[in-house]
Amino acid sequence: MFSRRQTLKTVSAGFGYLAFADLLHKSAAAELSEASPLAPKAPHFPAKAKRIIFLCMQGGPSHVDSFDHKPQLQTDHGKAGRYGGSLLKSPWDFRQRGESGLWISDLFPEVASMADDLTLIRSMQCAQPVHPG
Repeated sequence: MFSRRQTLKTVSAGFGYLAFADLLHKSAAAELSEASPLAPKAPHFPAKAKRIIFLCMQGGPSHVDSFDHKPQLQTDHGKAGRYGGSLLKSPWDFRQRGESGLWISDLFPEVASMADDLTLIRSMQCAQPVHPG
């Protein structure tokens, strides 16, 4: 059980990163002229999102146990990993959910029922095998 103090301490890093990214964006945008190909451009389409839920899952379930289906991990389970240790498959099964076919594990049955209302960002990469904190 987390206290309010522990929870705020844990999630505050995520909010700090958001503020820092905004500051970097504003300073970078100020340095670019309109003629620059790197200058910020207007979006192609008007924004439709009315609400955003930001999940800073520090200490949360692993991505391979939640929304990041990795079928090769079933085959490689128990083999030596790149950074030492052995690879471990998810203990939960994955299924394609909704009309969109979004892969979500059985760990989140309620979230899976709303698959067509979700947007997942899957462009993050990291070469470090460590976790913050």
